[in-house]
Amino acid sequence: MQKTKNEISFSIDGMTRMTSREIANLTSKIHKNVLQDVRGMFAELGIDGLNYQRIYLDSLNRQQTEYVLDQELTFTLITGYSIKLRNAVIKRWLELESQVVSLQDELNKWCAKENYDKAIGSLHGKGLAERKKTKKLNQSTIDHIVSQMQLKLDIAGVA
Repeated sequence: MQKTKNEISFSIDGMTRMTSREIANLTSKIHKNVLQDVRGMFAELGIDGLNYQRIYLDSLNRQQTEYVLDQELTFTLITGYSIKLRNAVIKRWLELESQVVSLQDELNKWCAKENYDKAIGSLHGKGLAERKKTKKLNQSTIDHIVSQMQLKLDIAGVA
């Protein structure tokens, strides 16, 4: 089952997260069974699951519950599954982290370029029209990179 680009893994405050739906997909488990495993893990660890709960709309536009887990909780959950499935989730997690690092590097470059263009424009009296063009391009690119950092989903072929 292929997921769309806005529903599975993402970054919150610079920390990558994985949802119970992606874990179900990667481990070929039924999502409701993963939800049961997550709830059991929360109970055993004394964690309030409501802090990790999120509502999404399923294919029939019904509200459904999923959990959004950080790295520690994702790894804690999947270590109870088979070695092959554990490895698939770990590979995916490492891929997510490398994407975030790569995007962060790209964002830093474009922010530095914008700062440079701003400084050069005011220092050398660069024309207002030219500065508007570079500002628009820089901001558009920065906004695009930030949006990519917030949603990480390319999971085709990982299982």
